[in-house]
Amino acid sequence: MSKRLLLFLEAIAVVFSLLYTILLTYGYEICWLFAFLASSLYLGLCFKKKIYAESLLQLFYVFMAVYGWKHWSESGGELNSSLNWQTHGMIIMSGAALVIISGYLLSRLSDAASPYIDSFTTVFSIFATLLMIFLIPENWAYWIVIDLVSVFLYFKRKLYLTSILFGVYTVLSVNGLIQWMG
Repeated sequence: MSKRLLLFLEAIAVVFSLLYTILLTYGYEICWLFAFLASSLYLGLCFKKKIYAESLLQLFYVFMAVYGWKHWSESGGELNSSLNWQTHGMIIMSGAALVIISGYLLSRLSDAASPYIDSFTTVFSIFATLLMIFLIPENWAYWIVIDLVSVFLYFKRKLYLTSILFGVYTVLSVNGLIQWMG
């Protein structure tokens, strides 16, 4: 695949991703269509760049876009109450254990470029996505951290537009936290 084609596909994925996130922060169901399109493109890009855990995450996102649209449609988009600190502690501790295990496996069984960082963004993105789909407001706090780490990951792999996208995501996640906690 040529560099020009990769850049073009990355640019389209960035636009779809921005549309998804902006629409999501304000609770528009149509956001899930753009999530599906962006994730489909990123699945191919991440695999091509040897970001394997992230590739699996993008596949997860493709399925979650379909499920998220269905769930939001059925629930009417009503936000749920916040989770208690114990539940967040369990999410963080179990996520850390999964990062260590998956990072180790990626470092031993693949040619992954950044196995532990890749694992971190992947594991916690799964948790944050589930919180988002089930309309838990704190999902945005998780996304702020994930997005900041992702800026580094994508910059290191020379996906510069995507690195910028995750910088913008960080700002949008702060807005999402404000909107959903408001």
